[in-house]
Amino acid sequence: MHDTFLLSNISKSLTELCEKNKISKLERIIIAVNCNSHVNEENLLEHLKHHNSELIANTIKIKVNRENIEEQTAIIKSIQGETFGD
Repeated sequence: MHDTFLLSNISKSLTELCEKNKISKLERIIIAVNCNSHVNEENLLEHLKHHNSELIANTIKIKVNRENIEEQTAIIKSIQGETFGD
């Protein structure tokens, strides 16, 4: 799959956002990808479980929207989750 690099970058960006915003568990993610991207809810979840398992809540909901944006680009529209100390 040619979107492996994109999945990796999404994973890294989510880790950075969680650290910056003191999120311990991601519960909801909304991202946008190019209309031709192979990234979808299922393969993003599998990638995150493999590379970011400590950040993924058991009941996580992922929404991937297709938009007319540059290829190999993702826009993280929204993240929600438990913060440290919750």
